Amino acid sequence: MSWNLLHGFKKVFFDRIFERSYWTWRKHPMIIVPSMLGTAITVIEQSIITLGVIVLLTNLAMRGLLSGFLSQLTQSGLGLGLFQNSTYASVLIPIAAFSVIGYFLATIIGGGFVYAAEYGVYLDAWNKDRVPIGSIVENGARRWRSMAWTLFLSNVITWGPLALAFLLFLFAALNSSTLVGFVALAASSYIIYLGLGASLFLSIFTVYSYPAVVVDNVSGFRAIGKSFGVAGRNLGATLSYSLVRVLFQLLLTLVVFLASDVGLPLSSISAAILSLLLTPILHSTKTMIYYYAKPDVPEMPFELSNPIWYDIKTRLPRAAWLKIRAGLSEAARFAANPKNLPFHLLSLLAFGIGVLLGDYVSLNGVKSYLVGNGYVPGRGNPLLNQVFGPSLGADIFLNNWLVSIATALAGLGFGAPSFLTIMFNGFILGVLVPLSTLTMLFAAILPHGIIEIPSFILAGSMGIKLGYAAVRRLFRGPTEDGNLAVETSSNSDDYLSRTLRQTVYVVVGLGPLFLIAGLIEADITPIIMRMFGWTF
Repeated sequence: MSWNLLHGFKKVFFDRIFERSYWTWRKHPMIIVPSMLGTAITVIEQSIITLGVIVLLTNLAMRGLLSGFLSQLTQSGLGLGLFQNSTYASVLIPIAAFSVIGYFLATIIGGGFVYAAEYGVYLDAWNKDRVPIGSIVENGARRWRSMAWTLFLSNVITWGPLALAFLLFLFAALNSSTLVGFVALAASSYIIYLGLGASLFLSIFTVYSYPAVVVDNVSGFRAIGKSFGVAGRNLGATLSYSLVRVLFQLLLTLVVFLASDVGLPLSSISAAILSLLLTPILHSTKTMIYYYAKPDVPEMPFELSNPIWYDIKTRLPRAAWLKIRAGLSEAARFAANPKNLPFHLLSLLAFGIGVLLGDYVSLNGVKSYLVGNGYVPGRGNPLLNQVFGPSLGADIFLNNWLVSIATALAGLGFGAPSFLTIMFNGFILGVLVPLSTLTMLFAAILPHGIIEIPSFILAGSMGIKLGYAAVRRLFRGPTEDGNLAVETSSNSDDYLSRTLRQTVYVVVGLGPLFLIAGLIEADITPIIMRMFGWTF
């Protein structure tokens, strides 16, 4: 045995692992699902905030205080003044407290489940060469507590220096009226850079904390300690991973920035590439760097493979289309199956409640506030005159599709996030109803909304069904009736696992519908709006 192995040092080849991560992603597309679940956590977090917003606005509208609240919010922002105002404090403080606590719990607990599922799936894909949908649920359920604790500690340790520096700067800014306070403010502005540097440095060494939970079955400080050890012994591979991740992110950001200057909105395309392609491959790479750094694991052999870029150009589009076509069929079966009618009705109910609440809030404060601040009925977004229509349509399509994916998968939170997200979409539409004539509203909504709105409602319905499956799994255990036409593996005989698989196929199948709706919204709806009196 060599000296390096005796002392825990091994050669870990980043390029080999990265390349194999790509081909693992191609062979097992189900490893995308945990990344999709990551977007669902964002929806769960947003649903907590949107619920608070809806409750707040509705309460103020019922008390006749909404217009004044919005005016004060515009003038002073969401600062201490609003919380100190006794008129609003009685409802604002409890809602703010609920939102902050709920957001924090959703981030930690949901993140624990998602990351446990994600990194466990990567390990299964590499070692077992199979990724049944049931393994996603199993990995998440088995290790979510350990991962949640590690997630919390890792972020505290990594970003603690930056947070402390920012708090010091904020404290100095509040006391900058005195000479001592001004000097402290100037000094703390430099401390922020030191805090940022310290946090970025620590992020290099805590990067393997999540893989450590699934590979070594440890958590908390032990996982972070192992991450420090692996990063220190394999600094070259770790820095290569960090550099590649940063370069990909910078490249996407640069493309979006340059494209926006010439009227090509590409932010949603960037988000889709990041969440569906780069995140699974990079996180898989990170997991396997940690795995192959273990002294008892043989060095990864060199393997010849086809060029990645050739596969992306020629074979990947066809593979994606086959999945989308299967998803279209599953979406049609899900929509038409009478057993799913209760879920459809609940999703419609959520949308309807949202429309009614939005209309009420608009009539009792929002409309008068907007008109008083210069809103002109019938004036559309001037952005439509500055962008390239098909590009805007593609951006709208991807944004709506990603939102629908997240909305459906957020149903794992026992259905409530999906219900609330659909309700909030209805709420936004309801707010718009009193702001123009019904004819003008239909001209602005119906051309694309006749496809887009039912697609969103169907995604919400799928999310509510997934939530129902999660509740059954929690209280009743596995069942036999999966009601799924898509082929399932022998390890996916649990109702929740099969419903999760169905959810993935349904939301993938909704892609073409959102594409059609997005192109109509960008290219045809503005023409129809102008025909009915809209100006831009």
